[in-house]
Amino acid sequence: MIDSFALLLTHGLMLIAAWRLVGRRDLDQEGDTGPAASRHGRKPMAKRRLDDA
Repeated sequence: MIDSFALLLTHGLMLIAAWRLVGRRDLDQEGDTGPAASRHGRKPMAKRRLDDA
């Protein structure tokens, strides 16, 4: 009984995750959406300046 429940639960969660991924509009587009687009949803890192000492 527990084994069936565990299999049903995990496969159900994977099905929900796959369903949500298929429904995403940004996965259907290629390339940048503009200069403000960042990699993996992160903010772009600020460039570090090296000061002459």
